Amino acid sequence: MKKIIIILTAIVVLYSCDKDGNYLIDGGISSPEVGTTTMEFFKSHSQLDTLAILIEKAGMTDLVNGNNTIFAPNNLSIKNYVNAVLADMREIDPQAEYTVNDIPLDTLTKYMGGYIFPGKIKRENMTKDQGKIYIAENGEERRISLEPTDQYNNELDSKPEYVYFTYKQGDDWDEWDNIDDDDKVVVKTSNLISTNGVIHVLQGNHTLFNFERD
Repeated sequence: MKKIIIILTAIVVLYSCDKDGNYLIDGGISSPEVGTTTMEFFKSHSQLDTLAILIEKAGMTDLVNGNNTIFAPNNLSIKNYVNAVLADMREIDPQAEYTVNDIPLDTLTKYMGGYIFPGKIKRENMTKDQGKIYIAENGEERRISLEPTDQYNNELDSKPEYVYFTYKQGDDWDEWDNIDDDDKVVVKTSNLISTNGVIHVLQGNHTLFNFERD
């Protein structure tokens, strides 16, 4: 009976973690090499293939396949964006329609670069706790940090560390341990190593381009 309970518990945990895609929120992965370019990986993955389409539309394939690090919004993040834009549009026109194909090219070229950083930003080289401010390809600032979590209530000998990707809201950064306006996004899977760069996949509750409704 005890073995049955353990098996059922494991199934519930796996199902709960997989609702937002095929990855768990992790503390690092054991085999990071994906064996393809970054774009090939996006195209082959069911949670990232829409991102690949948007990157191609923006004319950023070569950039993404360069010596770069990308914090990748998954398909759910893109869906969140489409739904938010559509909700705004329907306040004016209840019959309005908006799909991922309607995202303007100038929006993509302006904001997609906010997820891309020159060089390889690997988990093991990240600044812990308060993190480090990086300049993205589109000139915007992002705080990238590696921080311990208390969610296991001291049940583990050492605290797991999560990677966070933070947007600045306003002119100044909030204190890293006292977030007020800034938008802090947890990385769902960190340190995927493509043949050209590094991939960190953002949690699906993120909204593409950090879009907020009017």
